[in-house]
This record gives sequence, C-alpha cells and structure tokens, in this order.
Amino acid sequence: MQAINHVATALILKRKFPETPLFGLIIATEAVEYLWVTLNLLGVEKTIVSDPMKTVADVHLVHMPFSHSIATSAVFAIVAGLIVLWMGRSNAIAMAVALSLAIFSHIVLDLVVHAPDIALLPFFSGIKLGSGLYSNWPLMAFGIETLWGVMCWWVYRGSGPLLVLILGFSIVSLPVYSVAIDGGETVLAGHDTAFVLLILAQVLGTSVMLWLFARRTGNV
Repeated sequence: MQAINHVATALILKRKFPETPLFGLIIATEAVEYLWVTLNLLGVEKTIVSDPMKTVADVHLVHMPFSHSIATSAVFAIVAGLIVLWMGRSNAIAMAVALSLAIFSHIVLDLVVHAPDIALLPFFSGIKLGSGLYSNWPLMAFGIETLWGVMCWWVYRGSGPLLVLILGFSIVSLPVYSVAIDGGETVLAGHDTAFVLLILAQVLGTSVMLWLFARRTGNV
C-alpha cells in the first residue's frame, strides 16, 4: 500500500484515541516499512525490480521474512504496547493499544493489496499470503488504497487541504499502477537499492506532510 494511505491510518486511531500523539501514531504505522528499508539496505531482505518495470507488478518482494511476516508484526506491536505500559504515563493503556494497532495495521493493509509475498513466520516459507491485486489487478489495488485514505480523512473529520494532500499523493502514484501512464517509473528498472531508497523518501515525506496538514484541523 502507498505510504500516504498507510500513514492516513493514524488519523482514524487519533480520532479513537485522542490522548495519543498523532506523530507517534504516524511513525508507528510505518514502523514495519522502516524495518524493511533497513534490512534491504543491509542485504538481509531482498527486493527485485524487474527490467522493464511498467507497474507495481514488476516489483518483487522476494525475501522479507522478518519485516513483513504476520508473526513479527504482531510481536513488534505487542512489545511496543508493553513498553508504553511500562513507562507508566497517564492514559498508558489507551496509548499502548493505539500504538500497537498502528504498527499491526501496516501488515493488515499490505495483505489487502500485496502479491502473495507475506510470510506467516520468519523462516517458514511454506505459506505466503496476499490478495494478489498488485500482481494481477494493480488498478483495483489503486482504487482500494485511495478509498482507504479518503475514509481515514472522513473519520478524522479532516480539513479540505488534508483531503487534497491525501488524494494528491495517491494521484501522483497512479503511473505505478497503470501500464498506460508513463510516469518515469521505468528508470527504476533493475535498480533495487534505488527503489528502496525512494520508498524511504516517500515514507518520510508523506509522514511529515500528513502531520503538518492534520494539525490544521485541530484534532491533534
């Protein structure tokens, strides 16, 4: 799922758990992605961008048993929640639940659109999960992702500029989902590390921009 729609999940959680800092929720929704970037750069996990690259179907997440396994995400979420509880802050229970849900939301949303490349457990390659939308129906994946971002904005009761931001980032990513639109993505063909770094830049940019625009709504 595109970074903007992952981080938009923080808007729903902020609405339901208002005592939790929005920026913390935003970071938590992409914690799995930060781990994925790190492990790819270290060579522990592997992403291959086919040449030619026409759509997201040509991006193959061939080995990511740690960052994107369901069990790892669950443990990551639980540990983060326990750390918040251990810190003993006011409203610790609500904050722990919110941050745990934010972390685990990433793998849930990826299951909705990914090719079957998500493991149940590290070192267990027998079953890989994912709807297959990225590999078979990327435009359908685009529609679902965009609708999710809009729904997050609606639940948050966000401002008009915030909606424009969410839709703007989604529209900019459309060439990655459509063979008919050339958005320059072909330059990434065969450049696996460059692709990973681009995703990192996208995550950082959307996180900061969403936080800044969401603050104007007054729900932070």
